Amino acid sequence: MSGRRIGGRYVVERRVAGGGMGAIWVALDSQLQRRVALKLMTPERIASASARHQFEQEAKAVAQLRNPHVVQIHDYGVDGDTPFIVMELLEGEDLETRLERQGRLAPAVVASLLNQIARALASAHSAGVIHRDLKPANLFLARVDSDEVVKVLDFGLARLDAGSAAASEQPGRVMGTPRYMSPEQMRGEAGVDHRTDVWSLGVVAYRALTGRFPFSADALGELGRGGTLAFAEPPSTLVPELGQGVDAFFARALDADPTRRFQSARELAAAFASLVEASRPSRASKILVIDDEPDVELLMRQRFRKYIRDKVYEFIFASDGEDALEKLRQHPDTDVVLSDINMPRMDGLTFLARVGEVNPLVKVIMVSAYSDMSNIRVAMNRGAFDFLVKPIDFQDLDATLAKALKHVKEFRQMVRSAEENQLLRMFVHGGILERATPLMRGPDMVEGERVEATVAFLDLKDFTPVLRGEQPEAAVRRLNANFEVIVPELLSRGGVVDKFVGDAVMAVFRGQGHLGRALEACLAARQQLGAVAFRSGDASPYGHGLCIGLDSGELICGSIGARGLGRLDYTVLGETVNTAARLSVLAGKDQLLIGAHLLPRVETGFECLAVGTRTLPGGGTELGVHEVVARREQRVSSSDRTVSIEARGC
Repeated sequence: MSGRRIGGRYVVERRVAGGGMGAIWVALDSQLQRRVALKLMTPERIASASARHQFEQEAKAVAQLRNPHVVQIHDYGVDGDTPFIVMELLEGEDLETRLERQGRLAPAVVASLLNQIARALASAHSAGVIHRDLKPANLFLARVDSDEVVKVLDFGLARLDAGSAAASEQPGRVMGTPRYMSPEQMRGEAGVDHRTDVWSLGVVAYRALTGRFPFSADALGELGRGGTLAFAEPPSTLVPELGQGVDAFFARALDADPTRRFQSARELAAAFASLVEASRPSRASKILVIDDEPDVELLMRQRFRKYIRDKVYEFIFASDGEDALEKLRQHPDTDVVLSDINMPRMDGLTFLARVGEVNPLVKVIMVSAYSDMSNIRVAMNRGAFDFLVKPIDFQDLDATLAKALKHVKEFRQMVRSAEENQLLRMFVHGGILERATPLMRGPDMVEGERVEATVAFLDLKDFTPVLRGEQPEAAVRRLNANFEVIVPELLSRGGVVDKFVGDAVMAVFRGQGHLGRALEACLAARQQLGAVAFRSGDASPYGHGLCIGLDSGELICGSIGARGLGRLDYTVLGETVNTAARLSVLAGKDQLLIGAHLLPRVETGFECLAVGTRTLPGGGTELGVHEVVARREQRVSSSDRTVSIEARGC
C-alpha cells in the first residue's frame, strides 16, 4: 500500500490506525506538498452499499462543521472502487491511550476536556448532526503549537438532519460502542436525538475521572431492556475531593430517561466545571516557579515550609518556559506563576506572551535580576501582574503573592456568579473567559481604564426577513451556522468577541498591531463565509454576506452591571464603538468600511476605495468613508484587475 497514489494526488506513506469502517494512513498531498490523514474504506466493506453510504455520510457530517474541536475534512472521493476521506493530520494521542497510561485524570483536567468536547458537540448538534459513537478512542488530544486541543474524530456512525431522519430510520438497528451507548440507542429506537451523545459524554467523564466504567456490561444489558440500576460504586467514593455533589451530577448525566438528563453537552460541561470550582476553596493555592537555577527549588521550599506544611501553598517547579507550559497543562488549576526572564529554550518574556493560550486566569509575577526598564515595560505590556527584582525580598514576595492570589480568587468568584443562572450558562460560562480574561489586568481596574484598541461590527446582511419566514429553531440554527464560520477567524487573529448583538458580532482587538489584525480578521471572515457559501450552494444558510464597520482609537473598558448582585459584563465603550457600529449599518453586502482618519495607518498594507462623505446613522455626523478591499499582497493576478484597483485608489 505504501507509495500508492490515491485520487491521483495523495501518496500513501504509512498506516497509523484502523477501525471497523476504514484504516487511517499518513499521506503526502502532492499538489499542496503537505501531509494529511487519509481514511480508506476497508476492502471487506467496499461491496456493501450501506457501508459506502455510511462512509459518505461521515464525510458530509464533518464537512458541515467548522469548529476547532472537530477534525477538519479536506477532500472526499472514490479511487477505483475505494472511497476515501482526506482529513487534517493531527499529532498527539487519543484519550483512550492517555487513560490506559495514566488511569484517571484530575478533576480540573476533566473539566477542561469536557468544555472542549461540548463545544464540538454543540456545533454538531446545532447543524443537526448526532455523533452516536462518542468514546475516548474518538477523542484526540492534538498538539497545536504549544497547546493541547481536543478534537472529536470518527463521525462514521453520525446521523445527519436528526429531526427529519428520526421518523424514517429503521427501528431496531443498533450501532455504536455498547459501553458508551445510551439506553435508547442500545434499544435501537428510531427517535434517538442529540441527548444520546450527552449520555456518552457522561460515560466519558466518569471513566476519565475515576478510571472505571459506571456500569457493568451485564447491568448495561439490563438497562437497555428497560431496567434500572445504580452505579457499581458511588462516584463520591472514587473522587472524594468533589464531595457528594458528584453523585448527583452523574445521576443526572446518566439518567435512563433523556428528559431528565442534561439537555445539552454545554450544560453538562458547565455543571461539571461548577462542581470542580466549588470544590476548590479548601485546596492549597498552587504556585508554579520557573527558574533554571538548581537551588531555587530548595530555597523556595525552605522559605515557605510553613505554608507548605499547613497546605496553604503547593509549589510546582519548571526549568524554562516550554517546561512551564507543559506543567500548566498538567495543572490547569494553577493560580500564580513566578517566572525568571533569562532561561534556555523559552525565556520568561516569551512564556508570558504564551501563557494565556494555556491558562488565561493565572497571574504571572516576573522575578529577575534583569530589571532594566525595557524588560519591565515588555513584561507589563504582556500582562505581568508584577515585577520583582533579584535578590528576592521575601517580605515583598509574600505580600505580592497574597495580592495576586486575592485577585485570582475574586475573578473566579465573578465567573461562578455568572454561572449561577442555569439558563445563561451556555452564553456566559465560556464567553466570559473569552471576553474578559484577555483584556483584564486584575480586579482593581474593573472600574474602568482607557485603552487603544480596534472595534469591528460584522453584521449578516438581510437576516431580519429570515426571522419572519422561518421557524424559530431554524432561524437560530442558520444564525449560529454563520457565527461558527465567522468567530474562529476573529479569535485566530487575537480578537475577543465582546458580544453578539442580534445578527451581528462585535469584536475587540488590542495589543501590538491591533488595527492590522482586525482588518485581516474581517477580510478572512468575509472570504471564508463566501467560500463556504460557494461550496454549500444557493440553499445553504451562508449566502447572506457581511456588512462590516470598523474603527480604531481610544476606548474605555470595564465591568458594567450590578456588582452587589454578582452580575457584571466586561465591555468597551466610546465613540470608536459607536462609529464602527454605524459604519456597519452603512456597509453594503460584503463591504468593509472605515473612516478616512484611518487611511494613513492602513493604506500601505491594504487596498482601499474612496466611497465619499456619508452621514452616519443615528448621530448625524458626516464622515469620509473608504472601503477596504484586500491586503495589497492579495491583489488578484489579472493585470486588468490590478490596474483597476490601483486606479481607483484610496
